[in-house]
Amino acid sequence: MGGNMSAFAFRSPHVAPEVEHQPTHAAVPVRRRRWQLLLAADALGATVAGWMLLPGDLVPGPTLIVAFALVWIVLLGAARSYDPRPVPTRGDLARFALAGIHLVAVGGVLNGITTLTLPSDDLVAASAAVVVGSGGMRYASSLRSPRPTRVVLVGHRRPVRRLVDELQASAQVVVVGVCVAGPKGCSGFVLPTAPGFTSVAALARTHQADCVVALPCRHLDPTSLRRLGWLLERDQVDLLIGPGLHGVDSGRAALRRTGDLSLLYVRHADLTGPRRVVKQLWERGASAAALMVLAPLLLVLAVLVRLESPGPAFFHQPRVGRDGAVFSIHKLRTMHVDAEEQKDALHASNDSDGVLFKMRQDPRVTRLGRWLRRTSLDELPQLINVVRGEMALVGPRPPLPGEVTAYDEDAMRRLAVRPGITGLWQVSGRSDLPWAATVRLDSRYVDNWSLRLDAWILLRTVPAVLRSRGAY
Repeated sequence: MGGNMSAFAFRSPHVAPEVEHQPTHAAVPVRRRRWQLLLAADALGATVAGWMLLPGDLVPGPTLIVAFALVWIVLLGAARSYDPRPVPTRGDLARFALAGIHLVAVGGVLNGITTLTLPSDDLVAASAAVVVGSGGMRYASSLRSPRPTRVVLVGHRRPVRRLVDELQASAQVVVVGVCVAGPKGCSGFVLPTAPGFTSVAALARTHQADCVVALPCRHLDPTSLRRLGWLLERDQVDLLIGPGLHGVDSGRAALRRTGDLSLLYVRHADLTGPRRVVKQLWERGASAAALMVLAPLLLVLAVLVRLESPGPAFFHQPRVGRDGAVFSIHKLRTMHVDAEEQKDALHASNDSDGVLFKMRQDPRVTRLGRWLRRTSLDELPQLINVVRGEMALVGPRPPLPGEVTAYDEDAMRRLAVRPGITGLWQVSGRSDLPWAATVRLDSRYVDNWSLRLDAWILLRTVPAVLRSRGAY
C-alpha cells in the first residue's frame, strides 16, 4: 500500500478530495502492549499450574512444565484469544473451556504416542486451573473497560444521526467523529467531522478512535469498504459494519458464508419450543409455591384494603394476553371503587405520552394504595394468573383492550408472548418511561428472549422495586 494513495482512493460525488495520509503508529503500542500482557499472564499462570499440579519426575528438568505452558499459549492463539477486540465481550469465555479440552486431548495423544505416562487426573486438574485463571482474567477485564470505546461513524445523514442519538445514552461507547455522505455533507453535526471518506483514517487517528462503524449506503459499496479497511489498518483501527439491525442481541446473529458473499444470519425469536415449555412449567410451579407462602400476607393486605375504603379487596380487570386472548387480571385494589367513572374527567391530566393513562398524583388512588403500588405488593395476586397460564413471571406489560386498539405494528409484537408480572419495562423505569421506550424494550424482550434473560430480569426486579422508580 505504499506509493501514491490516489491509485487506491475511493470517491463519492458528494465528498471532498483525498487528504494526504501520513501513517502513524501512535495507537499500535497500546494494543500490542495489551496482548503481550495477556500472553505473559497466560504463560505465567500455566507455568505455575504445571509446577504445582503436574508430576516433576516424568521428564528431566522443567521440560514438562515449559511444554505445558507452550501448548496452552498455542491453543489460545489458535482460538484467536489474542486478537484485538474493539468492544470488550464476555462471549469469548467459551473459547477457554474449549482450549482446556484440547489441552487434555493433546496430553492424551502424547501419552499414546510416547513413553510419557502423564496421570490423567493431574492433567485434568492442571488444565482446569489454567482455564479458570485465564478465563477469569478475561472476564474481569471485560467487566471494567479502562475507558469507553471511541468510535467514528460513517454513512448517510439519517442513519448516522439516529445512531448518534442512540449511543448518547451508552456508557460503553462514545462517538468522537462522523463522516456523512450526501449533498449536505457533515453540516449540522456538532461532532468533529471528516471532509471525505478518505479522511476518515486521519479523523480516527486524531481523536484516538478504537474503531470506525460504517453504515452501508450507495456511497459505501463493497469495494469502498475494503479500501476503507486498508486505510484504517495502518493505525490498527478496527472497521465495523453496521447491519442496520436494532434490538438484535449477538446470540441471534451469526456470519454465514455463501459463495463469495458474507451474509449476516439472524435467528428467529424463540416463541415456541422446549425452552418455552421449561419457562412455563417452572414459572407456574414457582408461582404456586409462592402463593402458598404468601397467603397470610395477602390475607392481611386484603383486610387492610377493606378497612381503608369501602369496596372489594381485590380488583379484577380485563387485559389482553398472548395472541390477543383476553383474560381477567387479579390485583389488590389501590383505587376507590368509582375510579373508572372519574377517568374521563382526568384524561387531560394524563402524564403518559402514548396510549397509556398514567398520573403521578392520581386522586383516585387511596393512601394505602400508594404504598401498595410503591412496593408492588398490589401485583402479588397476579401469581394466580401465572398459575392459570394466562401470564408469566417475566414478560411484557399486560395491556388493556382499549390500549391494544391503538397499537401500531411494532406495539402488536408485545402480544406474541404471555404478559409478565415483571419485565424489562419494570426494571428500566416503569411508568417513567416514554411510550416509545416501553414498546422498544418489550419488543427487544420478545425478540431476544432466553431463560438467562429471564433470570437477569428477576434479579434486577428486587432493587427496582426497592427504589420504587416509576411506581405510581
